[in-house]
Amino acid sequence: MSEGGADQGRHERRCGEYVISDDPGRFDSGAMHDFLVRDAYWAQGRSREETEVAAANSVVLGVYGPDGSMVGGARIVTDRATFGWLADVYVLAGHRGLGLGKALVAAACEHPAVAGIRRLMLITRDAHELYRPVGFTELSQPERWMELQPVPGGAPGEVGADEGAAGGEGERAADTAFDPVAEPRPYATWQGGGLPDPRTAPVAQIVAHLLEIVGTEGPITADRAYRLYIRGAGSSKVTQRARAPMDQALGRLTLRRQVEADELDNAGEVQQVLRLAGTPPVVVRELGERSLYEVPLNEIAELMGHKRQELLGRAGAGEQPAHAVAGVIQQAALRRASPDRLKRAVLDAYGLIRMTQAAEQYLDAALALLDRGE
Repeated sequence: MSEGGADQGRHERRCGEYVISDDPGRFDSGAMHDFLVRDAYWAQGRSREETEVAAANSVVLGVYGPDGSMVGGARIVTDRATFGWLADVYVLAGHRGLGLGKALVAAACEHPAVAGIRRLMLITRDAHELYRPVGFTELSQPERWMELQPVPGGAPGEVGADEGAAGGEGERAADTAFDPVAEPRPYATWQGGGLPDPRTAPVAQIVAHLLEIVGTEGPITADRAYRLYIRGAGSSKVTQRARAPMDQALGRLTLRRQVEADELDNAGEVQQVLRLAGTPPVVVRELGERSLYEVPLNEIAELMGHKRQELLGRAGAGEQPAHAVAGVIQQAALRRASPDRLKRAVLDAYGLIRMTQAAEQYLDAALALLDRGE
């Protein structure tokens, strides 16, 4: 990482029109916090003061756009001799696809603060391929590692530190770690209209409007995205003739890597869940105007994981097993939590009353997804 000529001791790296700098006077901890609490699964519930303190006690790297605004960042926590920890790595959605994430990670790994240390660590749920190119690997001896979480007298520890927007891994995206401070987010509904008839419109136009729908409501099932498009075009039914060009438009979006389509098992059928490339695969939200069957199965599975922990008691579910056998016992106890009570808890969370046969089958598919992911 080359030194910046203007500020002695400061280090900068250029990436096209962008600059990555370790200047703490330029770093905007408020911008980092706004992203983390909005889009980062590992930082939900963190206060602005905590973000500011964390930044003040870290080596900070900011990614600055042509207008000087901070569009990404990262923190390095290190003793500068033996150990380092890479955390809160992110790039805003509107600036992804330009190699900034990889450049930011490379800048962190090459920073003088960690030059020559024995080990640089991080935790990630779904951004492994961002870090592998610079040399990160899975733990070679995980049995030697231990953790204390939370530290007595302190706040609950962070779940992890990663790109926060590097995509997921399909069905496994339904991580069931219970976060007692996380609440379902409001559901943002696409309100557009005046769309061209997909049966006669150029595919390029369908691509643009479908991308807008996914960007507003994603992660969203493909069926709901198609229904919204049809509604925006002034119709009410997704016919096969209308579906075919929308499938073609979706194919273009996935081929261009603008949209990612996760395929989930819905009782033997495939449910496609669409999201903008680089965004989290699962976001637990309020029901909004969706029907139960329009909620992605992995979103329900994530909510079920939280509800299952609640049924066993928050205090007990938050304890860390002291032994591997205890961990197995705890997982068995989690699975024994009554499936009927669990499904009812999900309906209650969504403000729904009737447990119809169709609803039970859909919730069973989500429960199967949850159990496969544990």
